[in-house]
Amino acid sequence: MTANEDIAIKLEDVWVQYLLRHAHHYNLKRTLSNFVTRKKESPEVITALKGITLEIPRGARLGLIGPNGSGKSTLLAVMAGSLTPTRGTATIHGKVLSLLGGSESGLDPEQTGRENVISIGVRLGESANRMQSLMDEIKEFSGLGRRFDHPVYSYSSGMQSRLRFSTITTVEADILLVDEGIGAADAEFNERASVRLQEFYQRSGTLILASHSEGVLAHYGLTETTIDLGKIVAQKFTSPLITGKPIH
Repeated sequence: MTANEDIAIKLEDVWVQYLLRHAHHYNLKRTLSNFVTRKKESPEVITALKGITLEIPRGARLGLIGPNGSGKSTLLAVMAGSLTPTRGTATIHGKVLSLLGGSESGLDPEQTGRENVISIGVRLGESANRMQSLMDEIKEFSGLGRRFDHPVYSYSSGMQSRLRFSTITTVEADILLVDEGIGAADAEFNERASVRLQEFYQRSGTLILASHSEGVLAHYGLTETTIDLGKIVAQKFTSPLITGKPIH
């Protein structure tokens, strides 16, 4: 295996910036007035990531921690390949499973639970045949019984969470990205789900999980990387697997 093949994700001087336009930027009268007077009103620039350089080897276990608005979710989106950096490069090697939505994210309310299993799996990169082969196991673990063949719009939020959790934890990936954990449901289901979630994380080739809780990161034995204002400000190594560059 070459040096490049040892790397799951490599970020080099990654910046992400957004142009924030306010309501007055779309006001026709004001736009015409500015044109006549040659006045320029530039949109505000929001910088979400500032020069992130990070190299994550295959098999690494990385935890991202930081306050709301620190850039964790933006960094995960870049790693997932769903967001192109404004500057810098992001290189990803392997099949990525990106779980960045809420506990009901990805469900089609008009489809049945059974139909959602297929569609969720296909969107996450699995074949319809493989999801079909897992159908009975997913149905049993979800505990939905006959409701499994009812449309999802008739489900409670807890039932929707059970369906999504039971489905996505069957999917295989080289790189697993998780934002703030994976919602399960009620206390009884959560007890069973915790064991399944642990197995799901262990099964992934490379795991990157964002959380507000140091306890969650420690529970899964993750190397802790702190993000603040779009920069890596600290790393707490629990293994020698991660090489990063704090930006000051």
